[in-house]
Order: sequence, then C-alpha cells, then structure tokens
Amino acid sequence: MNDELLEEEQVGWWENRNKNTALILTFVTMLVAKLLSMMLPARFFYDNRRILGMSIGDRGVKAWSGSYETAANVFRSINVLGLTTLTQWSWILGLALTVLIFFMILRLPEPDMPQVVFLLACVGLLNIYIFDIGKDVIQFAFFFAVYLVLLLPLQNSMVKILLAAVILYFESKVFREYYILIAALVVAMYCILVMFRQAKKLSPHGKIVAMIVSMYLLVCAVMVVSRVVMPGAYQQIMTVRSDSLDGRSSDVASATLINNWIGGNNTTSLPLFLINYLINALRMMLPFELAVRSLQYLPFFFFQLAVTVYLAHLFGKISEIEDEVQLLAVAVFLGYLLASVIFEPDFGSWVRHESATFPVLHLLVMSRNQRIREWKVSHARHAELPRGSHSAVSKG
Repeated sequence: MNDELLEEEQVGWWENRNKNTALILTFVTMLVAKLLSMMLPARFFYDNRRILGMSIGDRGVKAWSGSYETAANVFRSINVLGLTTLTQWSWILGLALTVLIFFMILRLPEPDMPQVVFLLACVGLLNIYIFDIGKDVIQFAFFFAVYLVLLLPLQNSMVKILLAAVILYFESKVFREYYILIAALVVAMYCILVMFRQAKKLSPHGKIVAMIVSMYLLVCAVMVVSRVVMPGAYQQIMTVRSDSLDGRSSDVASATLINNWIGGNNTTSLPLFLINYLINALRMMLPFELAVRSLQYLPFFFFQLAVTVYLAHLFGKISEIEDEVQLLAVAVFLGYLLASVIFEPDFGSWVRHESATFPVLHLLVMSRNQRIREWKVSHARHAELPRGSHSAVSKG
C-alpha cells in the first residue's frame, strides 16, 4: 500500500515538475535578486531613499508632495516593526510578497519551460526594483486587488471589468492621477476584445493587425474627445512626457530615454503627438535600440520581447480564449499599456512599472494556451484548414 502511494506521489510530482521547479526556485531567485539589488548604485533607489526619509521624519530629506507624500504616509502607517533602512524594508517586503507570489503560482496550471523562465524573471525584477519601500510596490498592491476581482466567482464579466476599473479609478484619486485614464481605457479595451472575439473569420495575422489598428484608433479618439470635453486633462496629457524629459539629457538614465524621433512641438500639435505616440509604442514593445545599446540592457530587452510575443499570440487567438479571466486580464494590461506610452519617459521606468503589474500580467502568460506545444498544435490545425474557414476551428 505504501509503495503504491509513493508511486502515485512520484507520478504526480513528475507531471507537475515544471511548476514544482518554479515553486522551489522562486525563493532562490528572490535571494539572488536581493543580493544583486544591494550591489546596485545608489541612483537606482533615489525615490526609495526620499520616501524612506519622509516616512521616518528625516529632516535631512526634502519632503515632496503628491504621490511621494502618499507613499510616505502609507509606509509610516504600516511600519509596525520600526524599520529604518532600505535594506530592512527590502528584505521584509521581498519575503512577504514572494510568499504571496508562491501562493499565486500554486493555482496555475503546469507551465512549460519558457513560461517558467518568464515567471522567474518576473520574480527577479520584482525583488530588485519593486519589493522595497517606494511607489511601485503600492502600484503592485492595486494590481493585486484587480487580480482578486478578476478571480471572483462571478458569471458577469462586465461587472468584473467595471469593478477593476473602479479600483484603478480609486488609485487615481489617492495615488497617481493618470490612472483615471487607465480605468477608462480598460473598459474600452474589454469592449474591443469582445468584438474581436466574435470575429472568427479573420486569420490570426489579420487579428493581430486589426487589434493594433483598433487600439491606436482608440487612443486617437480619446485624445480628440478629451480636447473638447476635458481641455485641462488634454493639455496635461500633451505635455507630461516633455515635462518629465526636460533637463534629463545629462541624467544618468539619459541612455534609455524615450525621446521622440520626429521633432517639432508635440505639446501643441495633436497629429504630431499621435504619430510619435505610435512610434514610441512600437519602440517600447520591441526595444531593439535597447538591445544594441549595451549588453547590460539585454535582460530587459528579452523580458519585454517575451511579453510582446505572448501578447501578440493572444491577439491572433483571441477567438479561441476560453478562460474569461485571461480575457479580462488582457483588457486590463492593454489599458495600462496604452496609457503608459503617454507617460513613460525612459525604458527603465517602463520595464520597472510593467513588472509591477505582475498580478495581472502573469494571467496573460501562465496559461495552457501559452505553452509552446499548444502554439504548435493550434498552428498545425489552422494550416490544415482551407482559407476562410477559421470559424470552424474549435476552441482550445
């Protein structure tokens, strides 16, 4: 009897070997990432030091208002352990939130090896840049709240996406104002995804192109409408990138700045703004310029390339997504992406902030339909069909 139980356990472990490996390596990755973060230059933690100083009342630190003040108040209120250094906050938050990720991994299906690598890369990025006293870990908390909403046992997906939008709207009121734009874009993107989900006659490549065009047209429409209805918000959107880039040409992060390729006054010309928006969106999703700039940027390049490939695959197979939670996660992430193109000043900030969406982002990637084997099966199935018969493909 004991031999039979042992054999069953061994079979069960082997069937889930990639997932079990990921669970084991999660804490190893956390440890390595934390040790690496301790070796990084102080400039990487400029904001963290300011928020730490503000939270403990260090008079040597100049207090800033806005999201800095909000973050400092949050950490001051939860600092029941009396933490006073970045290292203390980094290890405590890293351990606590990595345990949270551990339990998030437990509910996932068996991944393939590329998914495991992506998952561990996320854990590493989070423990280096996000799980510390700072604004980004608060963003992670809001996206975790969205994640919990997406997992609610509700049949009505529209209710879920509206609840997610409410969370993001609340964040705009208490933390980062531009999240109100993300909330609106999330709802709009869900409606677009539902529309494309029903367009089964389009080929996978056709859906990818059509989705990209639709998202760009959505941004154009938002800008045109806001120009008339909300001129104050419109002006803020038009100037936010130029304001954040001013005076940063000699900055330590200038090597990764996302400067507009087409010159001119982007703050007053909407057509020029929209052209540069499209170019910058493509640059952020396919950051080849980052890869050729220096070897130290290659890990970030491959991480972003993986996100783009996984996302593009879902675009092409949008009609075959059976998991409603995954569809909702796609809508949330795309709403965040469309707004981020407007606000992100450099590639470093973009990858860091993108990794903070992990609670939603991993739902796009860590699923059965994103395993390479499933890609090959789906591709072979489509290749066998005559042109125009894509609607006959069964959901998988």
